[in-house]
Amino acid sequence: MSNNSLQSSVLSRLLTLNSEIHDLESQLRQEPVPRLRLEHHIRFETDKINRIAETQDAIDQNVRASLMTCWLGMPEE
Repeated sequence: MSNNSLQSSVLSRLLTLNSEIHDLESQLRQEPVPRLRLEHHIRFETDKINRIAETQDAIDQNVRASLMTCWLGMPEE
């Protein structure tokens, strides 16, 4: 694979990951944070918190994938 082809592939992957992260962050901002007392609404709050945690995990995974993509796309010296 030529250097230009590799750079294009890396850039394309980074742009895709960046778009996914942006979409996930938008979803996270729209997720209502539970404010109800835990002892009265345990199931409701647990479901909401799990969705927030899952979205945060997905963002973290995409950020790590972006960093790995940058590292793998760096030219060897």
